[in-house]
Amino acid sequence: MKKHILIIIGILIFSVSSVVAQTGEDTQFWNETTVEFPFDPDNKKVSGVIIGNLRVTDDISDLSDKRLGFAVKYKATKNLTIAPSYLFRVQTRSGGRSNRYEHRLRFDITPKKSFKNVSIENRSRFEHRFKTDGRDDDTFYRNRTKLKIPVKKDDKTIFTPFVSNDTYFDIQAPNVYRNDAVGGISKKFTKNFTADFFYQYRRNFQSGTKHINVVGVNLKFKVTN
Repeated sequence: MKKHILIIIGILIFSVSSVVAQTGEDTQFWNETTVEFPFDPDNKKVSGVIIGNLRVTDDISDLSDKRLGFAVKYKATKNLTIAPSYLFRVQTRSGGRSNRYEHRLRFDITPKKSFKNVSIENRSRFEHRFKTDGRDDDTFYRNRTKLKIPVKKDDKTIFTPFVSNDTYFDIQAPNVYRNDAVGGISKKFTKNFTADFFYQYRRNFQSGTKHINVVGVNLKFKVTN
């Protein structure tokens, strides 16, 4: 057990320490809350997901980013999930300027593989953003690899450390637009409630704030019969 924990700590330190040293231009707090419910209770392959997202920016002082959406998850096989989704975003702007709005269409393909002490998944996301105020639309391909290492006691998972890396490719440019590196811990409190606590470093290469440090909590609820 001790060796197992040391390996986990090493992975987290390696993935996060190299980015913490960067000079951050903004510190933010993020929360995503999802509620998943079955569409087909009999075979449990298709479910709906309501998505709510809040982001507090400007050194955690301004609730400027709000999102609401819906996804449909299809579990094609034990190790493959397909999920189209829609997200509506409102960006509140300071100084009396009008809000900005976006409609996002996303399509995820996520294969995963589980081993005895670790699981890995690779999500491919195709995302198109319809923008207002005469701004150009964006189209991205995003590739995220996520590694999870559960910590167990008596064959029961106590919590699950994870690390991930998500790279955005601007299809229209084309170039690498952004990269997100994440380290955190997932805890399943009940059968129907899980929370993720995480740190994220965002590096914007093309536009926006170049360095963003994020702390966040994601809440995941499931409705079962």
